[in-house]
Amino acid sequence: MAPKKWLIVILLCMIMIIISSCTIKYIPVESENVIITDDYAVIKTKGWTFAAENMYWIKEPQNLSDYFTTFYIQVKNRQNEDFEIQASDISLLDEEGNQFDVVSLDYIEKLLLPKQLEYLVISNIENEKLTDTQQLFEDQRRILEEWREAKKNLITYSLSFGKIIPGAKKSGFIFFPKLASDNKSCQLVYRNNTIQFVRGDKKNK
Repeated sequence: MAPKKWLIVILLCMIMIIISSCTIKYIPVESENVIITDDYAVIKTKGWTFAAENMYWIKEPQNLSDYFTTFYIQVKNRQNEDFEIQASDISLLDEEGNQFDVVSLDYIEKLLLPKQLEYLVISNIENEKLTDTQQLFEDQRRILEEWREAKKNLITYSLSFGKIIPGAKKSGFIFFPKLASDNKSCQLVYRNNTIQFVRGDKKNK
């Protein structure tokens, strides 16, 4: 059975390598209404400034990028009155025009937490020598501690939708369902303003 266990480990490692090598970076394209500053696409009006970058999520939960395409957003209120930003203000279109909406943090938590616990169960089943219930308890506690850290990161570093007071700005990650690996371009749409992005490995081809 030991060779079988080693085979499982090798296959998991290969899968992780493939996933890492398939990570895609989309680069913004300058246009009449869009300027590029430090890898951010920026749209500026009299009332607000909107900046976006296709930025990788590198914190816990580390498997988040396996399921979602992530953008880092900055929105500044340039008005003299309160300004609202909602998830429905932003959409993502793939190269075929399919629309994806912003995914809520509740949905992310409900998707990823069961997968963490599933991984724990599978690991313990495959570990034929595990007879110590204390070890199982420690593994469960470690997974839950990691998830608490992940939940804190999601709250801290995600864009908080809602009111922006005059002169203030909000920044953070937003999440969309993961674009197909063969997708070559996408468009981020904010209040009918479109920002074109192309894959970094396709931009000069």
